[in-house]
Amino acid sequence: MKKILFALLLLSCFNTFSSDKVKVLIQPSRPIVNEPFDLIFKIKLTGNEEPYISFDPGNAQVTGRSNRGVSVKTTIINGKFTTTKEVTYVYNIISERSGRLLIKNVEVDFGNGKKEKIKNLKINVLREAKRPKDIFILAIPSKTDVFVGEGFDVNYYLYFRVGVLGNEVEKYPPLGKFLKRFHMVNEVVETVRYQGEIYRRSLKYSARLFAQKAGEATIDPIKLKVQYSPNRNRGAFGFGIQLGQYRTRSFQSKKVKINVMSLPTENIPPYFSGLVGKHEYTLTVPRNKYVVNEAVEAKLEVKGVGALEALDPPVVFSHPNLEEFDTKGELQAINQQIHKKTFEYTYLARSSFVINEKNLKVAYFDPDTREYVTTEIQVPKLIISGSSVTSKSYTRPSKDTSIEVLDQESNLEAEKIGLVGINLGKSETRSITPFKFNLCLGFVILLILGSFFIRKSEDSGIKSEINKLVKLNISKNGTFSSLYGLLNMIPGEDSLNPREKLEQSKLSSSSKKYFSLLLDSLERGTYSNESKNKVDIHKKHFSELRKYLYS
Repeated sequence: MKKILFALLLLSCFNTFSSDKVKVLIQPSRPIVNEPFDLIFKIKLTGNEEPYISFDPGNAQVTGRSNRGVSVKTTIINGKFTTTKEVTYVYNIISERSGRLLIKNVEVDFGNGKKEKIKNLKINVLREAKRPKDIFILAIPSKTDVFVGEGFDVNYYLYFRVGVLGNEVEKYPPLGKFLKRFHMVNEVVETVRYQGEIYRRSLKYSARLFAQKAGEATIDPIKLKVQYSPNRNRGAFGFGIQLGQYRTRSFQSKKVKINVMSLPTENIPPYFSGLVGKHEYTLTVPRNKYVVNEAVEAKLEVKGVGALEALDPPVVFSHPNLEEFDTKGELQAINQQIHKKTFEYTYLARSSFVINEKNLKVAYFDPDTREYVTTEIQVPKLIISGSSVTSKSYTRPSKDTSIEVLDQESNLEAEKIGLVGINLGKSETRSITPFKFNLCLGFVILLILGSFFIRKSEDSGIKSEINKLVKLNISKNGTFSSLYGLLNMIPGEDSLNPREKLEQSKLSSSSKKYFSLLLDSLERGTYSNESKNKVDIHKKHFSELRKYLYS
């Protein structure tokens, strides 16, 4: 009795079409529309044949083919050993129509001139399952109606109420119509209720999507190969399953339609950033006073739920004599919904100017209120002045310096002590008292000593600045601004730029050529922390430049 029931169970799960050498099975026997099923060929071989299978799937689509391997069986008949081989091929098929499916012209070519034809396969494709399925996959989006650029999540779950031994992804969803971020998946098994039935489910794939175009978009299916036990009494994890009491089958989720709406065109601000959802902006400017040829830096952080990958950096500072280098943008995840994008701005001022403080307006679209929201970023005042090089200060004595002449009597006393005052245009002398003389002499000595220490301090400051810039450039942390400032310290007329000063200097021709190439490399942005410097650092040239600047 048990054998009869077992045979009936097999017939209910498989439709079998057989010949002497070829057996064709359909699993499950009653497939569901838009759900994949297997067309299994079991072919007996007597030699090393390589069979070729062909058939017409009719209205169905063949989505995959696999070789399940070869089984070998040896028997002894009348003292003779007989060996037979059986190879199994599996075709994955899906039908988008319910009703009768006819697979025609089924033929197996054994490659040795022999062919085996199988009668047409008649399959009844059901519109829906007669009973709850034991295993299926669902793609569950967090929203089905979204705006262009609005983010939403999609999770792919494996639902089962039989013992599952293992699974693997056969085909990932391409999701080509969306900008996407993939999430790390924690495959924790949880118990849920679905359509009145208790299931276990496990998250297999997850992503955050942003629709790029208005209209209808499709969430593509995922395809899994699952190894499971058909007996629900074996437990949810497959414990106690004996060898041979499990099956392997491919499962595929259904497509999900997403309605993508266009953003409103009314009241759209000219400074709309293109972001959808709430966003916060934080601008950081280390200082607002710089000198000419010094690097000006700023950092802008944008945090929110939108597609920050496509966001271009807003214009923070703008001036005809302010050169902007390539702005670096770095994206960082805060959580699965919120990301932060950091823009690092670098400018170089070519002359003195002032940019007044302002409120930079940016706007995003709020999908909940369906309105554009304006945010203001406070941009501080930027002052560029002076030069990046401390120039030497020289004081020439005035030729019309004079000492006022006193009366004749005082002049006689002055002659006695040997001090004569000279006044151009006059032939007069004036004497001073010893006290006044000593006071003036002490003042002059103080001026001479002060001038000496000021000059020494000034030279020391210049040398310190030279050493600082040389060390910065040799360490490969230099920038165009730092090398520009170092070369600008070469003596020359104020109207000359650093390149012209370099050419007119008494440096060696090899050093001139080296610094010219390095300056070009820096200006193209190839000498930075982001990319490898194309011009090697030669300390001998920097040493020659330092000695030249010291002289």
